[in-house]
Amino acid sequence: MGGTEAQHDTSSMDRALRQAEAAVRSGQTPFGAVVVDRQGSLIGEGHNRARAERDRAAHGEVVAIRDAWRRLGERRMLAGATLYTTCDPCLLCSVVITQIGFRRVVFAARGADVPTYKPLLGANLVEAAAWVNAQADWTPLEVVADFMRERAVSILATFPWTWTQTKAAFAHSNREEDACPPPRPSSCS
Repeated sequence: MGGTEAQHDTSSMDRALRQAEAAVRSGQTPFGAVVVDRQGSLIGEGHNRARAERDRAAHGEVVAIRDAWRRLGERRMLAGATLYTTCDPCLLCSVVITQIGFRRVVFAARGADVPTYKPLLGANLVEAAAWVNAQADWTPLEVVADFMRERAVSILATFPWTWTQTKAAFAHSNREEDACPPPRPSSCS
């Protein structure tokens, strides 16, 4: 990796990590993401909003991708972009990433760094990218793992994970319509 790319990766991941900190401050799980275009310009950013929007698909990566799509106006303009995310994307986010045709994903923490982590189908983005890259008609995907991992792990540690488990148990036992559903079994809930 060249000096310029390393510097750009550092500044973009720093921005994603600040999104994760913003998520914690707003009571959301600590996942943030940033989308940059082929020239390295910021085109989208966001953090997990699943609880705030009552949208289980509003993971940090999806929120950032939606933001970029709105700014650009067309989904196909996202093809070839790079996604910086504070944690290894879950299966849902991995599907979105591959369907849009991202060229590169840089992530900080591993799913196993999340206290409530339960991998769906035992898969992660590194394994999914190997499969994608073997398909002749799919956009090749480069994955950079563990970039600025220590900082991401420290942000994960600031979130009250037991609170999500307690609230989920309460919701399940009381079947209240307004209570939060149980945490999604992945790294991005």
